[in-house]
Amino acid sequence: MYIKLPLICLLILILLTTSCDDFYNFEANKLNKKVEELIKESENVKTVDEKIILLANAIEKLNKIQQKYPKTKVARNLRKNKKIDELNLKKNNLEKLSSIDKKEKKKTITIEKLRNLIDSSNLEFKNKNFILSTQKLIEAAELSIHELKDNRSKARLLNNISRIKISLNDKEGALKTLNMSKAFLDKTHVDLPKKIKNLSHIYEMLSELNNEKKDDVEKEIYKIINTEIQNKDNKAVALLEVVKANVNLKNIEKVKKDIEIASKFAEKSNVYLEIAKIFYRINNLQQIKFFLDKSKTAAKSKDQEFWIVRELINIAEFENSIQESSASNKTLMDAKEYVLKNLDERIFIEIISAFAKINNLEQAKELLSLMKPGYEKAMAMSLVANAFANKKDSSVMESFVNNALNTVPDLIGGKYALGLPGFSTKGKIFLYSARSYALAGNFDKAHNLLSKIESDRFYKEGIIDVLYLQAKSNKPETTDLSINILNLGGKIIDNKFIGDIATILSISGDIDNSLKIVKKMKFSVDLTQTLINLAKEINPQQEDPLI
Repeated sequence: MYIKLPLICLLILILLTTSCDDFYNFEANKLNKKVEELIKESENVKTVDEKIILLANAIEKLNKIQQKYPKTKVARNLRKNKKIDELNLKKNNLEKLSSIDKKEKKKTITIEKLRNLIDSSNLEFKNKNFILSTQKLIEAAELSIHELKDNRSKARLLNNISRIKISLNDKEGALKTLNMSKAFLDKTHVDLPKKIKNLSHIYEMLSELNNEKKDDVEKEIYKIINTEIQNKDNKAVALLEVVKANVNLKNIEKVKKDIEIASKFAEKSNVYLEIAKIFYRINNLQQIKFFLDKSKTAAKSKDQEFWIVRELINIAEFENSIQESSASNKTLMDAKEYVLKNLDERIFIEIISAFAKINNLEQAKELLSLMKPGYEKAMAMSLVANAFANKKDSSVMESFVNNALNTVPDLIGGKYALGLPGFSTKGKIFLYSARSYALAGNFDKAHNLLSKIESDRFYKEGIIDVLYLQAKSNKPETTDLSINILNLGGKIIDNKFIGDIATILSISGDIDNSLKIVKKMKFSVDLTQTLINLAKEINPQQEDPLI
């Protein structure tokens, strides 16, 4: 009896094991059958989201088979065929499609809202409700910002919107927009001087609104300058952004303190020049001269004539802008000595243009006589023509335009070794010549020259310049020309070009067509900037949108 007992136990164990295996196989097969049904159903449903739910359910059941019944034939086959991996891949692809679909639907809704706001703005403008019309446009601009990716661009554009809201006395709206701008800047960690520039604008506007958050922003600015910016000149540049804000706010004590610190960090010519410009704004003539001298010394310490000349030209042009014509001419004469040491035609072009801007035609002509006939000489002549067109001296302007057109060769230029694209030298001279005639107010001649440009690139740049000047001159034909160019279509019509045309139409007074055209633009920085430009144009306290 006792001998048979182990045999009986063994038999019972075998029976139990067999029974369990049968049960596991039954359950695994049942789950697998349900999985097949779910997969088949997913193939028949129409929406992507429904497919995802069914496949997720199927994957869950397959995982259950692997976890609970791993030794079954069903589980082994699933592992062999990699069924779970296959379904996961299919589900992931569907989720990507779903995400794209949801973004497109959201984008479609946003586009509809945007167009409705633009239409509402147009209606309010026609009803002479200019403030309400402006508000609708900046609401549209804010809406469009959400479709952008670059946080720094978002912050910059939101700051522009905040400035308009302040001009409309919408303090609550301006504060809300500034908070949004600050949130985007908090996510940016590169190009810290530019970040400081945007933060300084926020600080300035918060100060105007008498909002206590200005103190926190101010502390953050100084913290970034003191702890995160390592380069001395970058520290100085960043500090000067705060200084500019405090000049606008008339916080003269803060200006004096920070400009002193910035001057200790400064090492480069361009930074000293910026300091001189700030002293000009606060009317400190002694410090202007001191820092201009430091700027010149720093410029001459460079080891390449090209950069020495460029820095000296920048200084001379500032001196000329503050009516220091004698000092400006002397600075350019110093630059000329470096030009003659290195006969680089690029710096010939720049210094000849600079002499023209300060009205020293004799020096411009002398340097032109040293240049060989060719594209560079024609370009220098074109820039002289531009300078005298700005001075409304049509006779000198026309003489240089004709000489430039007779000098330029008809060839393709470009630095191919550097991988730069080629360009039509004649097309570029036609562009600058057309600009000269437009500056002088001769738009018929300007358009005639533009019509000879074969390059889409230069024609696009030229037509925008000429139409903008035409709109500023209150020429009624600007509207028809602008609309006709858009209707012609072609390669030149891109998002930025449409935005430029919309802005030009608004300047010429055709708000109706301007607002209709802007609805054709795609989401981009250009769209948002154009909406802001149009809002400024409609706003009773407008600013020049293209400056």
